[in-house]
Amino acid sequence: MSHRIELKVKDRVYSIPNRWEELTPDMFTHLFSLLSRMAAGELAPAMVRALFVCHVLKLDFMKIRDDAVMKNVAMLASQVTFPFSIVYPENNAALSELPPELREQARKTPPERLPQSAMTKYLQRLDYRFVIDNCFCANLIPFIKVDGEVLKGYAVNTEFDNLTCDMTALQYIEASQLLGCPKDTLPLMAAILYHPQPYSSLSAHRDAARFATLPENVLLSIAFNFQSFTNYLFTKTRFSILTQGKDEKKNPIATGALESLYNLSTDGLGDLETVCRMNIIQYLTILRKKTIEFVKSLASAEKKPHEIEKITGLPLTVIKQIV
Repeated sequence: MSHRIELKVKDRVYSIPNRWEELTPDMFTHLFSLLSRMAAGELAPAMVRALFVCHVLKLDFMKIRDDAVMKNVAMLASQVTFPFSIVYPENNAALSELPPELREQARKTPPERLPQSAMTKYLQRLDYRFVIDNCFCANLIPFIKVDGEVLKGYAVNTEFDNLTCDMTALQYIEASQLLGCPKDTLPLMAAILYHPQPYSSLSAHRDAARFATLPENVLLSIAFNFQSFTNYLFTKTRFSILTQGKDEKKNPIATGALESLYNLSTDGLGDLETVCRMNIIQYLTILRKKTIEFVKSLASAEKKPHEIEKITGLPLTVIKQIV
């Protein structure tokens, strides 16, 4: 399904992507640089959208003199919603009274552009803010060049409503452990994510020095993309159950990602090398299955839902869906 904004001017149709997954690598790189400037306080969200539209249409924003062209750019930019979410005070408390469909709109569209009502007029008076929406399912930097060598990154595919990814479990785990770490670890993360298969921790660590020659903005964009993919995995898919525990220390399944991976070998799913090279989607599917089986075993032992919640840390809503 295409998510694009289209504008017809005379006989020409202008088309702007309105979904992370539809960006080209060039579009993504440019947009990330704009978002970095916004984070530094140099650009407002409206200007980020306008400059993004100009980049897609190959226009120089500073050289636009035609009022009609500027009006069309502004109109297209106002509809570009995918890079941001809107956050209202007290964890979006004001949105709880809205119908579900309008609530979703309000998370992406400024209240002055929503269907006008007493509620949306109230939202306009609140101190809302824009935050970067870093949740999408794609690798928008499929190739990078290091020391003149072109290296292929991980591939993600969501065609036919089915998610696949060619990262190994160990590769994903080692990269995810670096999320949120100091910037000096970014070359190692990139070396992990762009390591050819079969994946080797030792080889990736050794290659990290080569990746340190990449511009910081490139390394940051790689980390942003990987964080966004991780956010998607654990909020938009069936694997969200793996991160819903209130306290991971109380959940016997969540003994640590590497430990959980190694435990699969003792469960008879292969030797350590085989398990480490398991596909990340297969690994998460097994962890999800083990989580569900553990909850069902507690229910079979006549544990009450609130007792299962205390043992596993999972919300009652999730537990009731399982049992």
